[in-house]
Amino acid sequence: MAVNLHSLKTQYLEHDVSTQLGQLVENLTQIKALAQAGTEEQLAQDLIRESQFFIEWVVPSLNLDTNIELATQLVELQRQLSRWKLQWSTLWSSPSDRLQVAADVQQWSDRLQLGFTSSNDLQART
Repeated sequence: MAVNLHSLKTQYLEHDVSTQLGQLVENLTQIKALAQAGTEEQLAQDLIRESQFFIEWVVPSLNLDTNIELATQLVELQRQLSRWKLQWSTLWSSPSDRLQVAADVQQWSDRLQLGFTSSNDLQART
């Protein structure tokens, strides 16, 4: 990834948790579109890696007393992203596998949107 991680992290953490999760959902939406189109493989890989960083950075900000389910979902998504990353060349070369990735990404996006919009407390721990 050609992005300065320190700068990306600083910018990401300047936002509240809801906005951070929204950025993660935006990445997932972009991954879905790229997978459906079968274009810009490297960009899709970069978005997967960036999404992994977003998860790594947002989870410590969650109040685990009230958001344990959301944190658990984020950890599960982190694992899925890692599995995709390990098999990326194979997945990307198969149109049916790419479409399955797109469908899976949509499900994750929907789950996260439900998770953070229905949560009562997305404030950082104090």
